[in-house]
Amino acid sequence: MNKSRLKGVAAVVLASMCYGVTPILTNIALKGGLPLDFARRIFGEGAPSFLTASSETAIPNESVVMLGMLLGCLISLITALISKKGKLLLDVKPKALLSMTLLGGGTFTATMLLISYAYRFMEPGSVIVLHFSYPVIACAAAALFFGERFTVYKAAAAVFAAAGIYLVSGFCGADSFVGPLLALLSAFAYAAYFLLGKHSAYADVDSSVSGVYITLGAAAAAFVAALVSGRLALPSNAFLWLVLAMSGLIGYLIGLRLLLYGIKVLGSGTAAMLNTLEPVMVTLSSIAVFGESMGLMKGLGCALVLLGTIITAFGSLKQQTQ
Repeated sequence: MNKSRLKGVAAVVLASMCYGVTPILTNIALKGGLPLDFARRIFGEGAPSFLTASSETAIPNESVVMLGMLLGCLISLITALISKKGKLLLDVKPKALLSMTLLGGGTFTATMLLISYAYRFMEPGSVIVLHFSYPVIACAAAALFFGERFTVYKAAAAVFAAAGIYLVSGFCGADSFVGPLLALLSAFAYAAYFLLGKHSAYADVDSSVSGVYITLGAAAAAFVAALVSGRLALPSNAFLWLVLAMSGLIGYLIGLRLLLYGIKVLGSGTAAMLNTLEPVMVTLSSIAVFGESMGLMKGLGCALVLLGTIITAFGSLKQQTQ
């Protein structure tokens, strides 16, 4: 068993756990606070009003993405300086710098914005189903353009993961083609992000450094989107600032760094397949925060996604021992 690849598998699984929490934090920011039932469950009937969701405190999509990534960038920068890797930030070659900020940051922002826009036109479950077609897209593109092997293990994992995600999400259709199109575009954008992490000019850059520049580029792209759309806004209270800071810390620092490491070690296709664990984590987080029931179909779906993850991990490790 190759220890490096084992670490890569663990890194992507942990990244999926992080990304299972950040959508909850993002939705809290988008809605301007916690669901009333959840706030009362935690704080009782006397839950402070600033903690609960309100249209007056809701933050626009573009601003949520911008602020989350900007805070993530600042946290990443502070971490890099504390760990004495600050000098590496200045040693990045211009080509890698442009690739990280424009390509890495651009595809990351595009993914987040497209998902949030898709929610306006179709049910969240349907968005998740279509978005998580990205592992198959990433594996196919990696095999077609970069010579990565599309193994039997990846094919089997893709089938189990697709079936599991379908059951977990509960596909329910859409009123027009706009929602499905946006969700599918988010899948292509995220697949491109995965491929860039392995095959771009910044593929060999330390993840603590690339994390800073990618989130900086993403924050800048989201700022332009917010400015152009006239939806630039700041949180109205300290609680929402804390929510966005936690989103930046968990998603754009810890999760992003783990994911970048996993992509470098395992390859974009394998890492993408392992990251299908994310919708299971989102479901578990939603159950904890919003009190949603698991149900037989969701439970079966989680089990199938976990099975797909195990198959991918086994195939990745076996590939190195043959």
